[in-house]
Order: sequence, then structure tokens, then C-alpha cells
Amino acid sequence: MKIYNKKNFLYGLGLTIIGVLLLLNSLWLGFAVKSSVILALCLFFGIGLILRSLSRDMSREDKIAALDERNKLVEWRAKSRALGIVELICAVCILVSIVGMQVLRDVFGGMLIAFGLMYTIMLLTELFTLLYYDKKL
Repeated sequence: MKIYNKKNFLYGLGLTIIGVLLLLNSLWLGFAVKSSVILALCLFFGIGLILRSLSRDMSREDKIAALDERNKLVEWRAKSRALGIVELICAVCILVSIVGMQVLRDVFGGMLIAFGLMYTIMLLTELFTLLYYDKKL
């Protein structure tokens, strides 16, 4: 058997190993609903990725889909929107922490520092990537 898509094969192998480990853990400690769902999903997607990576036609479809410009554009827009939403949530958490500091200084002070640091890192990352791609294009 030849592996046509090594990346998908490794992802599938990893998911299958996680699924088998969860199965062994469930057999040892007992089944729980949450772990059983994760177990089933890991095995389902892991075995599916392994089978797709061993098929020439399916691997070719996957590679063409990965190189498709529309798929890349959708992925980039989704990641950009996700960053914007996370920045907004982080800014709201900063405001809640500022208001909460008036009541409980110890708890909300640490939260303010953490959310402020995350927000600063996100803004700097966005700035540096903007400068990089502005210079590159």
C-alpha cells in the first residue's frame, strides 16, 4: 500500500491512536458519555483520514481542495473574523474587570492584567502581520 497524502495519514494515525487510547481508558475505568462521543469521533475521523490518504483519487481531491483559491479565501476571512470577535470579547472582559476592581481588587486585578496582556499581544500580532503583508505585496 502506498501513502499518497502523508500529512493526512499522520493526522489520521494520530486521531486513531487517541481513539484507541480513549477506548482502553474507557475499558479500564468505565464508559462515560463525553469520552465515548470523543472516542467515536476520533476513531471515525482517524480511520477516514487514513483511508483517504491511501486512495490515489481521494488524495488528489484533497490536494486540489487545499490549493483552491476560494477555500483559502474563506479560511483567511474566517480566521480574520475570529480574531476580530476574540478582540471584542477580550475588550469587554477588560471593561468588566475594570468595573469589578472597584468591588474585589484581588480577583479582578489579576484578570485585568491577563486580559490586558492578551489584548496587547493580539493587537501587536495584527499590526506586525499587517506591516509584513503591506511590505510584501
